[in-house]
Amino acid sequence: MFDASLWALVGLILFFVLLWYLKVPGKIGAMLDQQADNIKQELEGARKLREEAQALMAEYQRKRKEAEAEAEQIVADAKVEADRLADEARQLSKR
Repeated sequence: MFDASLWALVGLILFFVLLWYLKVPGKIGAMLDQQADNIKQELEGARKLREEAQALMAEYQRKRKEAEAEAEQIVADAKVEADRLADEARQLSKR
């Protein structure tokens, strides 16, 4: 009477009706929405971490420049002091 393809079609229709009755598409949609929200939160957290890292990097670069300038000033002052001491030594040795 009924061939196998008709029974397969009836089984497929019943399967889809069962999925709809159990609200599977809505559950899948809710799970996907939750996953999307999780990804958004992770991206936001990563953005904040990146901004913090950039701020720290800028601060350390500023401190490094200040330390380099201070080191240059120390070297310059040391050269001036060394020249002054050398002049004093020369003048003392001339006496």
